[in-house]
Amino acid sequence: MKKLTEKYLPMALFVLIGAIGGIMITRVTEELDDMNFILSLLAGVVLFYIAMYLQIIIHEGGHCIFGLLSGYKFVSFRVGSLILVRTKDGIRLKRYSLAGTGGQCLMEPPGSCGDDFPVVLYNMGGVIINLIAAALFWGLSFLCKGNPFLHVFCLLMIVTGVGFALINGIPMKMGAPNDGLNTIDLMKNPHAKRAFWISMKVNAMITDGINVADMPDEWFVIPGKEDYDSGIVSYIPYAASDRLVAQGKHEEASALRKQVEKDFTGMPGVYRAILKSEDIYYELTHENRPEVINELYDADFAKTAKQMRSMLPVLRMECVKAKLHDRDEALFRKNMDAYEKILKDYPYETEGRTDKRLLDEALGKVQA
Repeated sequence: MKKLTEKYLPMALFVLIGAIGGIMITRVTEELDDMNFILSLLAGVVLFYIAMYLQIIIHEGGHCIFGLLSGYKFVSFRVGSLILVRTKDGIRLKRYSLAGTGGQCLMEPPGSCGDDFPVVLYNMGGVIINLIAAALFWGLSFLCKGNPFLHVFCLLMIVTGVGFALINGIPMKMGAPNDGLNTIDLMKNPHAKRAFWISMKVNAMITDGINVADMPDEWFVIPGKEDYDSGIVSYIPYAASDRLVAQGKHEEASALRKQVEKDFTGMPGVYRAILKSEDIYYELTHENRPEVINELYDADFAKTAKQMRSMLPVLRMECVKAKLHDRDEALFRKNMDAYEKILKDYPYETEGRTDKRLLDEALGKVQA
């Protein structure tokens, strides 16, 4: 029953929000009876998309506001593929996208590893502000009844605000645990709280130009079996594998990935996809057995890799695969062009340099 709920509840909520939004859009066509039906319908759809985009900004802004109030420091703020990220020269606008997410606000947690620190307001801040925004637009809707565009826009802001609050606030998995589920895990599990602090701190340090290979060993100790189903705790083995790769310990990283992929049932899909990309990269740069690569890079993973081409490890693997496995120079050039385009504006320079070094090492073996 729990698995069925996790599978269908997010879909049901999205359908419900879309249906209510559709009803609101028809209000435009009803109230603008002197306008062409197609134009009024198009106007309603545009207003719906604007409302959703604004609610994403409001949601991530909620995380930021309550994070700052809880003692966190700003690191990055992303909406779509645009990201504001802190650098030594101040806040800079760059491009970065993550499949399955409309936005993300990442911050540096207060204190040291192992300290108690606030987690509820930061994690639920987006939900809180979405609901506040919905309430404000409910009040405004009474003042805008004379203008059909503004009136319908207010109604759409109510629908999307409440919808975003439900989708993010009701504890459930949507490829990865949502804000509500993460908050419960953090409140109940001290290991999850420690892993959350580490994940946020590692991201902050990478943003500040520190290589993951140079971070404290104790942050990357593999957790016990009691935490294998925690999406938050699963960050630790994922990051430990990433760190071993950055350190050039490819055999150790490969062995760890085999354990992680089998044991950590709560690991989010994005982590699994990157780990599998590293599996394929490792095979390509070591034994390069066609049958093994074909087994790893099956039809399902091909779809996943296509959705995650904005992630450097995935695209690095695609470049090496095109060169060493497919022997397709045109595909290799296409992938390399995409890789270099992403790398040029990549917000995490140290991480980008490490990934480019791994790509160069693989291509160097071809030339040697």
